Amino acid sequence: MSTAQGSTLRRRRLGHELRRLREHAGRTHTEVAETLDCSQAKISKIEAGRVGIRTLELKAVLDLLDVPEDEAEPLLALAREGRQRGVWHKYQDALTTKFASYLALENEAVEIRTYEGEVVPGLLQTEGYANAINNATRPDHQIEVQRYTGARMARQGRLLGGELRLWVVLNEAVIRRVTGGVEVMREQLRHLLELAHRSHVSLQVLPFAAGEHPAMTGPFVLARFANRELDPDVVYLENQTGGLFLEEAAETRRYRESFDTLMQAGLDTGRSARLIGKVLHELTTEAPVGF
Repeated sequence: MSTAQGSTLRRRRLGHELRRLREHAGRTHTEVAETLDCSQAKISKIEAGRVGIRTLELKAVLDLLDVPEDEAEPLLALAREGRQRGVWHKYQDALTTKFASYLALENEAVEIRTYEGEVVPGLLQTEGYANAINNATRPDHQIEVQRYTGARMARQGRLLGGELRLWVVLNEAVIRRVTGGVEVMREQLRHLLELAHRSHVSLQVLPFAAGEHPAMTGPFVLARFANRELDPDVVYLENQTGGLFLEEAAETRRYRESFDTLMQAGLDTGRSARLIGKVLHELTTEAPVGF
């Protein structure tokens, strides 16, 4: 789980700078790998910020690239900071490497934009709803489910404290699907309504009537950071066995444009809240209708 620990942003910055220095020096992955007596794949992961690099290894690379001492010291500091354990370390036994890496990025983001077509996003889930989702997707790992739910609950601290700007577009199916039973779903809908009234949370519902849309291929998360020049946007795509990060400018731009389209197609925040309230009222007064 070393790839999930420490400051993911710092590792990304260090990796990007090492790649820039290597290319400027006219060196190849092969030459750097030979210096460290490791595989070229490891060098690629270091430059992508996926894994850290030990101080002695970094010094050897900087020597190979003829980096002056005054330029090397800030990079050595980044490497030391990047190896610190992250806030998710205690949950590492229940998380995939990719999801733990995503949580580390999320913890340093200033804004998250996300579209969900099946479930309420983890940042907005109640504990009962999270347990229902995790039990459905991990039926053979009950102890792991408890740990996984704990990780998902712990991540909500920054949102509830107002440190994170969140913009969510939910497919209408998400609020109508009775997940975890009627009582659990009522609690979840009430929680959504409470969060929707917070100034740093924008919640829109994409109604069935909107028809086709650019996110029909699946959910996605777009993370944005304080210094977008140093730390460009990252898109995260999660699945049952892991996840995928997209960091190329053309890829993240496409998802930004898709999210803009979803925002335009969705109900505004006021109408979305009223629709959630209507569904909650129906759950309170009527027997739920299955899909």
